[in-house]
Parts: sequence; C-alpha cells; structure tokens
Amino acid sequence: MGTLIDFLNNLPLAGLMLVVALGFTLGRLEWREASLGPAGGTLLVALLFGALGLDFEHLYSTEQPRITVGAFGFALFMYSVGFEAGPRFFSSLRERNGWRFPCLAVTVNLFAIATAWLVARAFDFEASIAAGLLAGALTSAPTFAAAREVCADPDALALAFGLTFPIGLVGLVWLTQALPRVMRDDLARDARPDDADGDGESGQGAQPMLRRAFNVENPSAVDRTLAELDLIRRTGCYVTRLHRGSQVWVPDGATRLRLGDHVMARGRLEQLNELEAAIGPEVYDDDLRRRLPSPRAVVVTEGDVIGKRLEELSLFREHRTLVTEVQRHGVSLEPSATLTLARDDVVLVIGQRDDLRPVARALGHFERSSRETDIAIYAGGILIGLLIGQLSVRVGDLTLGLGNAVGLLLTGVLLGRFRRIGPWSAHVPTAARQLVRDLGILLFVAETAVSAGGSRIDALAGQEIELLISAAAVTLLPVTATVLAGRLALRMRPVEAWGSVAGGMTSSSALTALRRAADSSEPAVSYTAAYAVGSVLATLAGRALVALL
Repeated sequence: MGTLIDFLNNLPLAGLMLVVALGFTLGRLEWREASLGPAGGTLLVALLFGALGLDFEHLYSTEQPRITVGAFGFALFMYSVGFEAGPRFFSSLRERNGWRFPCLAVTVNLFAIATAWLVARAFDFEASIAAGLLAGALTSAPTFAAAREVCADPDALALAFGLTFPIGLVGLVWLTQALPRVMRDDLARDARPDDADGDGESGQGAQPMLRRAFNVENPSAVDRTLAELDLIRRTGCYVTRLHRGSQVWVPDGATRLRLGDHVMARGRLEQLNELEAAIGPEVYDDDLRRRLPSPRAVVVTEGDVIGKRLEELSLFREHRTLVTEVQRHGVSLEPSATLTLARDDVVLVIGQRDDLRPVARALGHFERSSRETDIAIYAGGILIGLLIGQLSVRVGDLTLGLGNAVGLLLTGVLLGRFRRIGPWSAHVPTAARQLVRDLGILLFVAETAVSAGGSRIDALAGQEIELLISAAAVTLLPVTATVLAGRLALRMRPVEAWGSVAGGMTSSSALTALRRAADSSEPAVSYTAAYAVGSVLATLAGRALVALL
C-alpha cells in the first residue's frame, strides 16, 4: 500500500481522480433506501486515503508544480474526445458500405501531416511551430492539446496555433463554397430530400410521400376506431397524429374518431385522395404540424437493429410511434426512411406510453434522466488513462512511452465503446459530455495562451508571413486532394465526400456551411461516420508531426 501511495503522491492528479471515483461510487450505494451521497462518499474515501499517507501538496507547490488548472482541463478534454468517439470508432471501421467515410478521414489527416512536414522543411520551422501550424490549419483543438505534451517550445506552439487558426477556419468554409462550383457539383441537387414527416416509413415508388390534414366529417368514419376503419389496408395511408380540442397526440388502433377531429396522414397523392373520400375533406391545421407530445429519448444498443434502416424497423406501423429526430455525436440527423442506425444513436420517439416501452426494448433502452451523470466514469477513466500514460519501454538508450494524451484518448475510446459491463452502466448525458469537453479545452487553451502571450510574444519574429502562407497551404491542399480522391477514386457523391472531409477534420463550421449549401442534413450522416476516426487521428497528428521533425 505504501508503494501505491508514494506513486500517487508523485502523480497527484491520478490520486485525486482515484478518490473522486471511489467516493462517488461509494456514495451511490444504497442500504434500505439510504445512501451517503457523492459528497459523503468522497469525504470518507478522502479521509481514509489521507490516513494512509496520500497528500496533494504538489498540487499547490510553487517550487515544483505538478498540476495546474490547465493540466486538469487537458485531462478532461483528451478523455472526453476519446469517450465521444468510442461508440462509432470501431463500428465505422467495420461497416461494409460506409468504410469510405473513415477512409477519407484518414486521408485528409495524412495529407495534412505531409503538407505541414513539407512546408516546415521548406521554411525551416521548428517542430513546435509546425505542430501549431498544423493544429491551426485543421482548426483542431485536439491536435494542439496533444502536441503540447511533446513539443519543446509550448509558447511557440500556442502562438502558431493562434495565428493560423483564423486562416484555417476561413479557408475551410470558403473551400466548401467555392470548390463544389469549380468541380460543377451541385450539393443541393445531389442531396436526397429529407423525409418530411420523419416517421421512418419507406417512400419507395415514383411519387413522393406527402402529409396532409383532414377533417373527420364522413358519417361512416365518425365514432369508429382506427382499427375498425383499417385505413392502412384500404388507402395505404398512415394516420400519424390527431388533433382534438386542445390536445394533439399520436393515436393508436383503439383511438375512436369523433366528428370534427383533425387527423394528419402520410401517403402518396392518390392514397391521400382515397383517405379524403373515406373520412372527410382536407384542412390546414397548424397545430398538427407544430404541436406534438414530448418525445422520449431511446439509446440504440441492441445489436439486432444496429446497421438497419429506419424503414426496416417499421416503428410506426408496428408500434404507432413517430421518430422525430436522431442524434449522433451531438449532431441532429433527419429521420429519413433510409437512415441507418448506429450504436449509441439517440432516437427521439413520440407515442403512447404503452407503445414506447416495446420500442425502447427493441432499440436499446430509454436514456436516463439528463440530471443523472456518472462522475465515476470520468474520474475513473482519467485515472486509468494517466496510469497507462506512465507506461514506457526502454530500447537501448531510448525510452518510449505513450504519454498522458494517448493514454487518456485510448481509455476514453475503450470506455466510450463499452459503456455497459455486466450490471454496470456508465451514463453521461450528451449535454454533460459537451460541457466537460468544452470546459476542459477552454481551461487548457486559456492557461497555455496566457503563458505564451506574456513570456514569448516574439517567438515567431520573422516568420509570420511564411506561417500564414503555410497555413493556407495546409488547409487548401489536403482538403482539395481528399475531396478529389473521394469523388474520383472512391466514386462518392459530393455530399458524402464533403461530409467525410469535414468529419475527418472534426470541423463543425464546415458541416454548418455544407448543410446550408446542400439545403439538407444529409452531409451530417457522412460527417458523423468520419468524425469518430477523424477525432482520434487529428488528436495524434500533432504528436506525429513533432516526431517526424
């Protein structure tokens, strides 16, 4: 035990994370509906380890600081990047038809590293400046954060990153607008139209699927249930919601229509005409289009549905539930019939309570309350990542180690992928993950940049112009080459190629520009498929460039 305590005293952040992880877990244990709570559990664990000899004096040492606010932010951020990438990282590599998306993510990062290496050689940039240039040109905070751990001059790294970041941002957004015109690619025409109703039913056939509202007036339909009317078989239309008085809800087969009810139905034009003859004339009802019951969030974990299209699941036909949105890596996807579900997608569904339960079981499970966050998965994951980062192998006079960045990233990917181990389930809501990730990088960048600006304002003296020119090259050349590779070599559609490149660079700004240009959310599909691999590669890119130089 003494050896462990001595080790933790020399790696105080690991000791802190161990106390928090064990304390939070202890605090959640219940006995006869009583528990210590997170604070009480942490207090007991901290007292125990303090009695065993653990101390955090190095946290506050001015002579030899071991951890700062920025270092803590670095750990939070690197682990969060891996944790978010984990669910899709492995599956994106195995997808039969989707392998091209992560392939472009690999390509754009390799091209960027190669271009940065060439311009660094041409202009004689030191490794720290080259890594900052690469991070800025890719507009990639993970690249900057990971390179910070291995570069010789952190101040030069921060200054190069800050100077080139605007060039990368503007250049990337400009490329998404200009290059498709040069290549005569019409992103709006190429994108498949989003499913207007979002219930996940197929729109096969020559005519598009439409949605219309009808007023119940036909005496043969009044005071009869939807099951008795059998409208699906008679007309081919699906009644997706019903408006009566001040209420709007998704009906089921037992719902009895009343005179004056407004129903929203989906089908092709001739089918909707048949429905109009069966129940009553078409009306405009703004409430039917805008007001819906509150959706429930279902997390996709069941292997039987992963990789299947929404139309194959027939959720509306079998369970009378309406899919309103699919969230993947924090990106909202339109729930079109052809959208393929991936592990840990969050599907927002609307329907009667009894109908939603079997849907949750079929897809995975209801997402736990956004107020509940498993802090132990972060504290424990960071602890494991730091320990892995300490591992090293000595080859002759050279000592090779992963470092904290790779250790945290690797642990995050693995725990993000296997969030359920036996009875244990690690739940971190999307909003909480984003808060921790963003707070972490902001703390890290703020401390690093303040230090660089105050002590080494002249670190780039004489090389600013060359750095700006190089940033433009590292942004424009890899993106152009990768898009051409996707379009010509892999025969990808324009929206797929561009979405994959944006995902490979983890650029949300480029995704926004692509969505606007395509007037569709389809670029988000290839973006999220490439993002998982891209986020890992972009994180390692700066370290790889430093090693090459």
